Amino acid sequence: MMENETQLEFVALNHIGHSPSPVGALVRLKVFQVAGRHKQLKQVDHAISAMERVWQDGAVQSGGVLRGTRGKHVVSLALVDALAGEATGPNRYTVEYSDHIASQPSSKTAQGQGLAPLYFLNIVHLAPGKREVMIRNFERTMPYVRKQPGYISTNLLVSRDNRQAIHVGQFESRKHFQAMFRKQEVLRAFGRGLAPGMMATVCGVLPKPPSLHLFELAHVVGSAEHNLLN
Repeated sequence: MMENETQLEFVALNHIGHSPSPVGALVRLKVFQVAGRHKQLKQVDHAISAMERVWQDGAVQSGGVLRGTRGKHVVSLALVDALAGEATGPNRYTVEYSDHIASQPSSKTAQGQGLAPLYFLNIVHLAPGKREVMIRNFERTMPYVRKQPGYISTNLLVSRDNRQAIHVGQFESRKHFQAMFRKQEVLRAFGRGLAPGMMATVCGVLPKPPSLHLFELAHVVGSAEHNLLN
């Protein structure tokens, strides 16, 4: 039994499509917390084996495994067949908001070329009744984010009870991701949104500030055109 397994349930919200995207598909998402690099390595191997098994069995269309850069988390993310038995299992989500820059290589291509794009998960806890506020603020920041150098993709997921959201994003490198936050136009856009967290917390939109985690791609399977990790 793996330690400290946390399974998060999310439903995605809205979408802006610029390439083939998984909008309308079902997602299975699992986040594992681990204590240190050694246990993270074991959890990554376990997650990869499980992902390969369900993909070979046809239970998922595509998916991947992410490894936290600080050695504390492992994420397993997969698209499942809405018409198969997998549709009724636990941890299933509907994708409604997905954006990907078409000129960027797929995650599988990048991995094959030895590239190491940076992924981030921004986990947000919402106050009751504040889902729509969060969505509007998120949408206002996206035009600024997607034109930044190195931007690749983003997906927004929200829990079934509307109490938690997660923003899954991808940049070409950590350098590109960090450079975005040194630009005044981006900071101003986030200041009007929820990214800093403190203003939204004070105003009652968020019960506590968002939690940002950085990841590297450990493994990917399936279609390059329909993968949340593209």
